[in-house]
Amino acid sequence: MILFLMNSCRTFHDLSVNAGMNFSEPKKILNKITNPVNKGVRLSALWVGHATVLLQMDDKQILFDPFFTQTSGGIQRRLYEPGIELKNINKCDLIFISHSHFDHLNFGTLSLLEDKFAGTPLIFPEGVEEYLPDYNFDLRKMKMGNRIPGKYIGETKTISGIKITTVYAFHWGGRYGLDGLLWRQDAYTGYILEYNGMTVYFSGDTAYDEKFYKELGNKFKIDLALIPIGPCSECNKIDKPDRHVYPKGALMILNDLKAKFMIPVHYGTLYELSEDPEEPRYVLQEMIGSDKNYLSKIRILKIGDQSVIIQKE
Repeated sequence: MILFLMNSCRTFHDLSVNAGMNFSEPKKILNKITNPVNKGVRLSALWVGHATVLLQMDDKQILFDPFFTQTSGGIQRRLYEPGIELKNINKCDLIFISHSHFDHLNFGTLSLLEDKFAGTPLIFPEGVEEYLPDYNFDLRKMKMGNRIPGKYIGETKTISGIKITTVYAFHWGGRYGLDGLLWRQDAYTGYILEYNGMTVYFSGDTAYDEKFYKELGNKFKIDLALIPIGPCSECNKIDKPDRHVYPKGALMILNDLKAKFMIPVHYGTLYELSEDPEEPRYVLQEMIGSDKNYLSKIRILKIGDQSVIIQKE
């Protein structure tokens, strides 16, 4: 029974360790941005923390995997507070959910967003609807891609003027642990967004798959890739298969995609048990070293930082 009470990306050890963190306040983020909309910018990304990114594509403001509450599923505690105050997000054109796990599909945050942005398109992969409450969003379910070569693409829709393509993610579904392991093989995806000549890839949680990423890199000219690098216990490995890519795997994904820029996410935000939440960043920086190609392409942000990728001419 305990498996049904846990975050599906976590173990019982996570529950016991995080129980001791429940009375600690998240660390403050200083000098938070109060106006994330930049008139002189075509493409920018603000890292809110964990997998949450506030993206600007010209006149569009987009949220990926929004998580603004203090815990993930009431279990895993924030180490740092969100990188922007929700009150300072005054425009939101699209909200994306990559999969149904607690740290990506956050009901508390969606309730807050619903109060402010009712009717906004909420895009999610098939299967997530089984867990969603009756929110006052414009619910948009999309088909998943799968791991069979040639069938990596789910489907493409244009919503609010943005061309959205669901693509394969090397992860797993469900929400409560056992459901994902035994019978729920849906409710997870990655996304390609195309708008006004710009292309952004948000992977969601994924492990490494060489054939998929090389095919994706040949199919799309990606300006910005948002790639997870944690959590990792053996951070010098490529990934934990079927789960999460590690820093080495993230660099391999960047190479396969031939993306112009990459921002690493999904680390350094939550208490991670025996793992140092910042370890993925340390390992990534060590792997990058003095490589000029990587240094020019990879933007390692602090929580709350906003990176301008393309400026208006």
